[in-house]
Amino acid sequence: MTGFATPGYAGREHASRLGYLDWARGLAVILMINTHAFSAWTVAEDRGTRLFALARLFGGYPAPLFLFLAGLSAALVAERERAKGSDSGEVRRRGLRRGLTVLGFAFVFRVGMLASGGFGRAADLLRVDVLNCIAVSLMLVALALGLSSARGRLAAALGLAAGIALLTPLAWDTSWWKGWPAPVAGYFTGRVRDSLFPVFPWTAFTAFGASCGLLLAQARARGREGIAIGALAAAGAAAIPLALWVDGHAPAVYPVYDFWHTSPTYVLLKCGVLLVLFALAFLLDRLPGPSALRQLGRTSLLVYWAHLEIVYGKWIAPGLRENLAVEEVTWGVVVLVLLMLALSIARTHARGWPLRGGERAKA
Repeated sequence: MTGFATPGYAGREHASRLGYLDWARGLAVILMINTHAFSAWTVAEDRGTRLFALARLFGGYPAPLFLFLAGLSAALVAERERAKGSDSGEVRRRGLRRGLTVLGFAFVFRVGMLASGGFGRAADLLRVDVLNCIAVSLMLVALALGLSSARGRLAAALGLAAGIALLTPLAWDTSWWKGWPAPVAGYFTGRVRDSLFPVFPWTAFTAFGASCGLLLAQARARGREGIAIGALAAAGAAAIPLALWVDGHAPAVYPVYDFWHTSPTYVLLKCGVLLVLFALAFLLDRLPGPSALRQLGRTSLLVYWAHLEIVYGKWIAPGLRENLAVEEVTWGVVVLVLLMLALSIARTHARGWPLRGGERAKA
């Protein structure tokens, strides 16, 4: 979307809009809607079904995909700014401003959700949710993207991703944050209440996305965009079995091992899946004609806000909470996606954006 692709913020700079980024964001939107609907609407007795378990498995990917695309977009924008003559300091300052802007949106969104709930729990204002994580991640990534050397930027982005992933078990399960105010500790560990997306490990996906964005920017400058994305997909496909092998054979090096929340191997596995999904988006975006996923990706922030009010809020459909069988939730997801698509198209027409695929527009 113009200005924002968040979750997956890209900034208001005049960068070429890449249809496959929108397509990938649209995929993340679909996964997000499915995840939230099943989580909020399914009755207790159906939460042990295979369909619910499958929805939960898919639910592990929308947030990493949004964060990955946020970092990738930030890197593409930063490299475009450099090509237009911006120095390292200006690139860094603009990146930090983007992160602060997203943080502002995070708090505005939380106020809206508080109002929807009748301001019943004021602590929700300080919840560390995905927009907060994207904001902080973009600011950390901006420091790496602000380095003057191209190799230094790539090394810093990869180093940040690896460092965050490797330190996550220690950040979550050691006592260094004990005694901190929960809203502060929540940015570092998921072991405190209201911390849904702490920096550890989630920022690793943004930093990894930024490193891929730097490589992609170089490849685009040389006319090798497709080759680069194919190579990234191959690396991602190789990373998946590698992560599973390491998980089964590596010696214990952390005091607490939690594969599904803090394990660096799980981060590696997810990064591999993200690269494969990104390449799939690139291929499918080559198809002619309009795409519902591309359309949803253009307005991902609007859809994010609107669907959460429908799923979790008390203004529109509070009677659906934990009141539907899994089959009914499935149909509810279809209806909700169609409603969000209609909202997205209406927003697009209001701004006069084209619906065609493959065009270049503002990021």
